Amino acid sequence: MRALSEGVVLFALGLFAIIGVWNVPAAADNETWAGIVPFGAGLGLLIIAAFMILGALRSPTPNDKSQSAENNAVLEILALFAIALLYQHSIRWFGYVLPTAITAPVVLYMFGVRSKVGLAVSVVLCPLIYHIIFFELLGVFPPFGEVFDLLDAIQG
Repeated sequence: MRALSEGVVLFALGLFAIIGVWNVPAAADNETWAGIVPFGAGLGLLIIAAFMILGALRSPTPNDKSQSAENNAVLEILALFAIALLYQHSIRWFGYVLPTAITAPVVLYMFGVRSKVGLAVSVVLCPLIYHIIFFELLGVFPPFGEVFDLLDAIQG
């Protein structure tokens, strides 16, 4: 029953996201529509919610072990959501380099990466890859931090 209700809530969120995206103004010539990413996220939520609802309708009643596993999964998702909110706000305060360097190994650890070398490398590679993709290739300007920005210190 819980999976069904979660699927319905996700479906509603995806539907509201897609409806809200239509308020984003159309792009000018030779520009990408600003609503393309939120539209994709809303569409992805709808698809995932549909799979959750179909899976919940087809599954037998859960036992105690699966219920405790669901509770652990919900706690992990809530922790990831809290990290995402903190990451978003810390980008505003500290730019993107420092929060990404701190958040990347934490999230990788949550997803099962236990290699100390891999986690250490992610501190450098994740901000570097994001910088190359978004700022060099796509031409998106980096968000500068209001309090401190490591990118200013690196670039001089």
